[in-house]
Amino acid sequence: MRIGKQSKASGHPMTILPNTMLLRDSPHHLRMVIGFLLISFLLILSTALVLSTSLSRYIVGQMMMRDATVSAEFLNSVVHVEKAADYFLNTGAGPADQDIEEFLTHVGRLPDVFRANVYARDGEILWSSDAELIGQRFPDNGELAGAMRGELHPELNVVERGAKEEHVGFPEGITEFIEYYIPIRSSEGGAVVGAVEVYKAPGALLVSIHRVRTYAWLGALAASAVLFGGLAVVITYASRVLVRQEARTVETERLAVVGEMASAVAHGLRNPLASIRSCAELTLDDDIPDSSRQTLTDITDQVDRLEGWIRSFLIRSRRDPGNLSDQAQIDQVIARCIDGFQPQLTRRSISVAVTQGTGSPMVLGRPAELEQVLNTIISNGMEAMEDGGVLGVTWTNRLDGTLEVKVTDTGPGIPPDMMHKVFEPFQTGKAAGLGVGLALGRRIAERMGGSLDLANGALHGAVVTLRLPAMV
Repeated sequence: MRIGKQSKASGHPMTILPNTMLLRDSPHHLRMVIGFLLISFLLILSTALVLSTSLSRYIVGQMMMRDATVSAEFLNSVVHVEKAADYFLNTGAGPADQDIEEFLTHVGRLPDVFRANVYARDGEILWSSDAELIGQRFPDNGELAGAMRGELHPELNVVERGAKEEHVGFPEGITEFIEYYIPIRSSEGGAVVGAVEVYKAPGALLVSIHRVRTYAWLGALAASAVLFGGLAVVITYASRVLVRQEARTVETERLAVVGEMASAVAHGLRNPLASIRSCAELTLDDDIPDSSRQTLTDITDQVDRLEGWIRSFLIRSRRDPGNLSDQAQIDQVIARCIDGFQPQLTRRSISVAVTQGTGSPMVLGRPAELEQVLNTIISNGMEAMEDGGVLGVTWTNRLDGTLEVKVTDTGPGIPPDMMHKVFEPFQTGKAAGLGVGLALGRRIAERMGGSLDLANGALHGAVVTLRLPAMV
C-alpha cells in the first residue's frame, strides 16, 4: 500500500485549517506539564514538611511534658512529706534539719539528672549540685519566672548552642539535655514558694525523640512521594487525553471540511448520474452488439452503486450515525467490491485470493458503508502493486465477538516515517489523491463499533485489518 509524503501534484493546500497548528505546540504543552508538576511537588513537599515538623514537635513536647510532670509530682510530694516548704522562704540559711537534707538528696538523685538547682521565691539559688552556683542569681530568666507562676515548660537544648549564662560546667559527653523548672508549692494546690531547676540527659527518652523526628521526616517524604506519584499519574493521563482530544478535534475539523465538500459534490453528482443511466438504458433498447450491451450493463451497475453510496452518505450526514441497526453479509460485500474492481485487476495483472471464514459472515453495519471502506482498502492495495501481484482477502470470526477482515498486498509496504500518519487526513503519496480515504474509513469503522488498523507485513507489503461487531 503506497503511503508517502504529501505530493505537490495533489494540489491540496495543507493550510486549509489554521487549528492544525495546535499539534505543533506539543513542546510548549510539555513544558507546562513539567512546570505544573514541579510546582506541585514543591507545594506537596513543603506542606508535608510543615505538618511533619509540627507533629513531631507536638509529640516530643508531650513526651517531655509527661516526664517533667512525673518529676514535678514526685518533688512536690517529697516537699509535703518532709515539710520543707519553709526552706524556700528562708533565703538566708542553709538546710535547717535532717528533713531538708532528705529533700535535697532526693533532688540530687532524680533519674538521669546531672545538675539540679533549688531556687528561692526571689530567684536566688539556695542549693545546687554545682556548689559554685549557690547564692547566685540569673536575671532575665523567663523560664524561672514562668515556674514562679506555676507553669511547667520543658525544653530540649543542645550544649553547643546554649546561650544561657548558667549553662557552664556540664559533665563531659553531654551534648543534648532536657531542662525544666518545677514549681514548688506550699501545699497541694497552694501558692508557689520556689522552684527546682532540673537538667536531665535521659538516654532512652532522647533516643525516642530522635526516632520520632526521623520517622516524621521519613513519613513526610514518603507521603510526598505517594501524593506526587498519584498526582503525576493523574496529570500524565489527563495530558495524554487532552493531546488525543486535541488531535481528534483537529482531525474532526479537517474531516468536517471534507464532509461539506463531499456533500455538495455528492448532491451535484446525482443528476449527471441519472442522465448517464438513462442514456445507457435507452441505448440498450437499440440494436447493438453483445459486447457493447455488456459494457452498457456495467455502466448502469456502476451508476447504481455510486447512487447507493451517495444516498448512504447524504442520509448519514442528516441523522445520528450512532443508531446502527443494519446488517451486512461480509462475504457478499467482499465479492461485490472485488467484482467492481475486476477490470482494473485484470489490466494490472493482479490476482485475488479470498479465504472464507467458517463462522457466520453477518456483521452490524450498513452494506454501502462497508463497501466504501473495503473499496478504499482494495484501491490502495492495487495502486501499491504497479507490476502486478497478489491481493489477499481473509475474514474470520474472533473469540471477542468481532469479525476480522484482513486485506494484504505484495507491494513495497509503508515507509517507517509515514506509519503514524497513514490515518491523518490529507496525507497521501498519490499524485491525484486527497489522502482522506483511510481517515474516513477508520471513522466509519469506529462509528460501527469496530476498528481499522494498518501495518507492514512480515516479509513485504501492507496488512490492513478491519474489525467489525459480529452478529450474535
